[in-house]
Amino acid sequence: MAQMDTVGPARNAPRVEQARQREARKIARRSFLRVSTFAGLSLFVGAMLASFLGFFNLRHPRGFGGVVNVAANQIPSAGTDPVRVSAGKFWLVNLQGAEGDVLGVGGTGGLLALYWKCPHLGCSVPWNAAFNGAAVNFPGVVGWFRCPCHGSTYSKAGIRVFGPAPRPLDTMDIAINTDGSLGVNTGRITFGNTDNPLRAVSYNA
Repeated sequence: MAQMDTVGPARNAPRVEQARQREARKIARRSFLRVSTFAGLSLFVGAMLASFLGFFNLRHPRGFGGVVNVAANQIPSAGTDPVRVSAGKFWLVNLQGAEGDVLGVGGTGGLLALYWKCPHLGCSVPWNAAFNGAAVNFPGVVGWFRCPCHGSTYSKAGIRVFGPAPRPLDTMDIAINTDGSLGVNTGRITFGNTDNPLRAVSYNA
């Protein structure tokens, strides 16, 4: 009887090992199928997303959020009123000398692309060519950006001189093309500051 107890487990060992190997192979197959399914799904979703981005051109956006081109003949002359560029949601300003540098930081003129969104609550800020700076303690300076919502007032360089806005108007990067046109990167917006006049890009028509 004792001998049968010793031989029995020994005879069963190969069958137990075979069953264990079969179970291990099943688990491995299930893991492989799960990984394959997940990888295939990821590739499918990635391909669909790439197709979506390509269709709507979001990788190289045009209009606001991307580079907006301004033709040379649309660039204002130095010292004239700013030009509103609707496609990029900005005002294109061509400062003449220290124009707009109401705090005296050393502006010497040039082009600025000012985001027309008021930093206070986001209202669109128009240019008011007839507004007299005497109302905001800058007598003799005519022509200001003035928010219609809460009265925040900005110089031609976007410097805040009055109102609840927390800072000057924000600026956008400007690149001058070889043909004299501009590329304004509306996806690169820098918070406005008192150094706005120093951000002006020199431009010779």
